[in-house]
Amino acid sequence: MSAEAIIKSQARGILKQNYVRAIMALLIICIPFAIIDGTTTVISCLVPQFVTDEMTSMILVYSIGYPVEVILGLLFSPIINGYIRAFYKAAYTEKIDMKDVFFYFGSGRYIEALGLNVRFILRMLLPTLILFSPLIAYGIITSAFAPDFAKTVIYYDFYFILAVLSTITTVLYSLRYFTVFTVSADNPDFSPKQVFQYNKYIMKNRTGSAAKLIFSFTPWILLCLLILPMLYVIPYMTQSLCVSAKWMTKAALEENK
Repeated sequence: MSAEAIIKSQARGILKQNYVRAIMALLIICIPFAIIDGTTTVISCLVPQFVTDEMTSMILVYSIGYPVEVILGLLFSPIINGYIRAFYKAAYTEKIDMKDVFFYFGSGRYIEALGLNVRFILRMLLPTLILFSPLIAYGIITSAFAPDFAKTVIYYDFYFILAVLSTITTVLYSLRYFTVFTVSADNPDFSPKQVFQYNKYIMKNRTGSAAKLIFSFTPWILLCLLILPMLYVIPYMTQSLCVSAKWMTKAALEENK
């Protein structure tokens, strides 16, 4: 049995006795982001009521709606840290504690979690832009110089291929930060800088293992296109990744003895 199969088996065992809590945790983190999406929708509907010029209205929607969405997303982001913490602790205790979902909204923890998230985004921002630049350039150039081609099936085929390749390379790059949020869960007193340093130590020579596990979920991810399976796939993936992070952390500690 492969390491990925063992990890998934352990994850299924944990979820078997925690599935209701896992679904509740997933729905809880979806609520604030549904509110954010609703806020943006309201803004995009209200602006045209006060501005008759279509171009001006569109500019206002983009200049107001999206910044509001980004800011609110950041402010609510520590709930994702709590979601990961709940599943990571379950990798040890085999019990998902719903209180962990809200752990980072406690006194003194919120700012640290927010700082960690901002630092993670900043570290990923430039590489993501670089890795998606072929896709962006393709869309801009074809729209500007070959508008007729931009309406063809071949255009969308190439666009899809570039989107998939950009996504895969971005995921591969992000694996260097695979244990950032589990390190934070293990060490709530660590500063963001210490979290990234410890993650770097754990992930040394282990990104390949993380990649194998993540890409082994490809059929499950495709199943999520049907929407409803997401209620099983997301908790299953989260628990598997947290179990993997647990074993990586233990292995790193053993090497340091």
